[in-house]
Amino acid sequence: MSRESAQINIRPRQPLYWLMLLALLLAGMIIAANIYPRGVWVVAALLVGMLIGFACDTLVFDGQSLKRRGLWAAFCSWVLGQKQELSVAEIETISSYALTTPLRRGQIVYHTLICGAGIRWEINSFRRSYSPFIKSLFRAVSPHKLDPRSRELLDYWQESRQLSLWHATTDSPGLLPPARLWRRLANNFTFAGQFGAAAPYFHLARQHSPENAPLLYEMGRALYLCATLGQQWRESNQAGKPSRRAFQPGSKVVKRSSAEDCQRRATACLRLAGRLAGNDAALLERIGETFFEYYQHHLAQRYFERALRLDPDRLRAQIGLAEVALRQGKLARVVHYYRMAARASEAAGEKSLAKLTERKADYYERVRDDDRFLSSEMNRLNLLDNLKWARRGALILFLAAWLTHLICYQSANILPTLSRNLSATSALIWLFAMTASYFFSRPRH
Repeated sequence: MSRESAQINIRPRQPLYWLMLLALLLAGMIIAANIYPRGVWVVAALLVGMLIGFACDTLVFDGQSLKRRGLWAAFCSWVLGQKQELSVAEIETISSYALTTPLRRGQIVYHTLICGAGIRWEINSFRRSYSPFIKSLFRAVSPHKLDPRSRELLDYWQESRQLSLWHATTDSPGLLPPARLWRRLANNFTFAGQFGAAAPYFHLARQHSPENAPLLYEMGRALYLCATLGQQWRESNQAGKPSRRAFQPGSKVVKRSSAEDCQRRATACLRLAGRLAGNDAALLERIGETFFEYYQHHLAQRYFERALRLDPDRLRAQIGLAEVALRQGKLARVVHYYRMAARASEAAGEKSLAKLTERKADYYERVRDDDRFLSSEMNRLNLLDNLKWARRGALILFLAAWLTHLICYQSANILPTLSRNLSATSALIWLFAMTASYFFSRPRH
C-alpha cells in the first residue's frame, strides 16, 4: 500500500464563532449598504475566505505523523507561529470524552483531544472518518498516552449501522457463542449509547464469569457513562431479553434507574473489580483512573497506590497520584510523583511523556519554592479570568450595540452614532482580550 493511499483525513474542530460574528456584520452592512458600501465587500471577502479556509482545513495522518493542512492552518502558522505537524513520538497525551447533543436526538458524540509540542487539536465523532482515524492513530501511539475512554474507543467503537445490523440479526442473546463475544457486544452497544441493548449481553457475560474482574470494571465504566449523560437504563420491550439486572453487582433488581442509582452501582462494580483484581496492576491503575475521572479522589489514590505496590513503574498510576495530590494541595507530593513519572517515562523510552512530566515537576517545584513566581502565576491566572469576563462582556455589548444601530441607523437622533461607536469600541476590546488571552494562557517555566 502506498503512503498516499494509507493517509486518513479528518476535519478538526474549528472556531465557528468567527463565522457567526462575520455573518452578523455582513447582514448588518447589507441592510445599511448606503452607509457602509465598501464595508459590505470587505466583510463578504473575509467571510468567504474564512469559509474556504474552514472547508479545506484537515488533519492528515499517514501512520507516522499528524499534519494540519489548509488555509486556516497556513494562517495559524504564518501569523501565530503555531506548529502544524506532530510526529507520533511527539504526541504527549490523547484524551476523549462523551457528550450528548439535542441536535442529534441525544446521540452520543465523542470528542478527542490530541496534545503535544504546544499543539492542541480536537476532533469529534460528527465526522464520518472519525472511526478509522482514531483506530489508526490510537494503534500507532503508545498506550501510556491514551486515557481510559480513548482505549475503550480503540477496542470497542463501532459504527451505529453495524451495531444495528448485529442487533437486528440476533434472534436471542442466548444463541450467541462464547462470553468473550457477549462482552464485546455489550461494550460495542454501550459506546454507541444503546444501553438497553448492552444490558442483556453484560448479564450473559457475567452469568458465564461471575468473578471476572475486567468485566466488572467495564460494567462500572458503562454505568458511569450512563449516569454522566443523564440517561436512564430501560428494560427492552422485546420478549425474552433480560432486564437491567445485568448491571447489578448482586442479584437484586432495582426498580427505578436514575443517574444516582447508576453512580452507586458503578462504584460497587469497580470496588468489586478491585477486590477480584489480585495482582493485576494494570487493572488497578485503570480503576484508579476511573475514580479520578469521576471525582472520587480518595478511592483513586487507594487504587493508584495498590497498583504501584505491585508494579512501581506504572506510568499512569504515578501521574494519577500527582494529579490527586494537586487536587489536595500537596505540592511536595505532586513534584515527587511527577519526578517518578519522568524517570519511568525515560526508562520506557517515552521521551515526549518524560518531557511533559519533567516540565510539570519543574513548574510545581518552582511554585512551591519561589514566592515571587507563585505571586506572578496567581496574577497571571487572575488576569486570564478577568480577560475571559472582558471578552464575554465586550461580545454582549457589541451584539446589543450593533443590533441597536441596525434598527435605528436611519433615525435623525444621536442613537445611531452612539451605538456605532459602542459597537466599534467593544469589538476592539474583544479583539484585544482575545489576543492577550492567547499570549497569557501558557504558564511560565
